[in-house]
Amino acid sequence: MDVEELLSDHEGKTLEFKRDASSSGPIVRTLSAFSNTAGGTLVIGVHDRTRAVAGIDDPLGVEQRIMNLAADAIRPQILPEVEIVPYRRTALVVVTVFPGARRPYYVQGLGREAGTFVRVGASNRRASPEILAELARTARNVGFDEEPMIGLTGGALDLDLARRRFAGRRG
Repeated sequence: MDVEELLSDHEGKTLEFKRDASSSGPIVRTLSAFSNTAGGTLVIGVHDRTRAVAGIDDPLGVEQRIMNLAADAIRPQILPEVEIVPYRRTALVVVTVFPGARRPYYVQGLGREAGTFVRVGASNRRASPEILAELARTARNVGFDEEPMIGLTGGALDLDLARRRFAGRRG
């Protein structure tokens, strides 16, 4: 793990810095948002605005806290990789989350509708009902054009256009 490379990067869609793990809410939202989007890396022990390294006094305790949060606060459960990385005279905890196959992932205490987050730039945003439906659809491996449109009637089809487009084709 190249800590210098991580520290030279800015927070974004797949990178987040946290000073410590004292507040579980932001960490759980970030882990679930990473799972719902492109995955990502959470580095604990770094100030997010300045990227100044503060380090972690009890890296084993933070590692345990992160694993407990992932197991108890996010549904479906995720299994992040947690690594304690020595850095100069201290340590950082680096959490890697992969995009999940069982989307949507949500904060259990908030419920599926209010607790599903996605990563937009360097922030975690509550998923709209449309994004929530899209996450569920992609988890089923169904393309948008394969979804039934139950509310449509025969009048919604332009049969004249279809006849012109498929004129001369058999099969």
